[in-house]
Amino acid sequence: MSDFKRYEDRTQAARDLADAIAGALRLAIAERGGASLVVCGGSSPVELFEYLAQAELDWSRVVIVPSDERWVPADDAQSNERMLRDTLLTGRAADAMFVSLYRPTDRPADAVSDVEGALLDVPTPFDVVLLGMGGDGHTASLFPDDPNIERALASNARVIPAEVGPPARMSLGPAYLRAARRIDILVFGDDKKRVHDEAVQPGPLAALPVRSVLNTTNPIPTVHWAE
Repeated sequence: MSDFKRYEDRTQAARDLADAIAGALRLAIAERGGASLVVCGGSSPVELFEYLAQAELDWSRVVIVPSDERWVPADDAQSNERMLRDTLLTGRAADAMFVSLYRPTDRPADAVSDVEGALLDVPTPFDVVLLGMGGDGHTASLFPDDPNIERALASNARVIPAEVGPPARMSLGPAYLRAARRIDILVFGDDKKRVHDEAVQPGPLAALPVRSVLNTTNPIPTVHWAE
């Protein structure tokens, strides 16, 4: 069962979570000489990223990886990488190393080996994994309507091509995401809170794939919610 934190508003959630993530990264750098950070896409974390980008820490020792990516070029408006470069990889955080999940191939499946190879150099366990959640219960690009979702949720692979879209997507695997020292899930709005409340109850993982992360116990995830 995850921990659930309520905030007065979305700005307070963004500020507090940015401070907490920055603190975890500083601690990792002090203890291990570097840090790894997985971040989600979408609109919910944009304000958080704008605060986090200004955090005072040695960003040159931080590796940032998106939790998933739409299979479009990095300059496309739909690209998570583009959003991250515009919001997080700016200011002080521009010194961080970024590992892209996108490759110029026709399908995500054609790039799995190459992306997995790039991820071998990322320090694990991840120091911080920041995820979102969709109104359908997906997280990263683990979607309930993916015909291979049950196999994906049972996989130990680092990356998984998602048969959804268009556009197609590439996702970090659930076991890889769970292998973290800290997991935060950012959730906004009453509709998503209802999905969260259902997802923390027993039920099939494939129906609400966020269950695969929400209900892990080591570490216990923290859900950050504001209306």
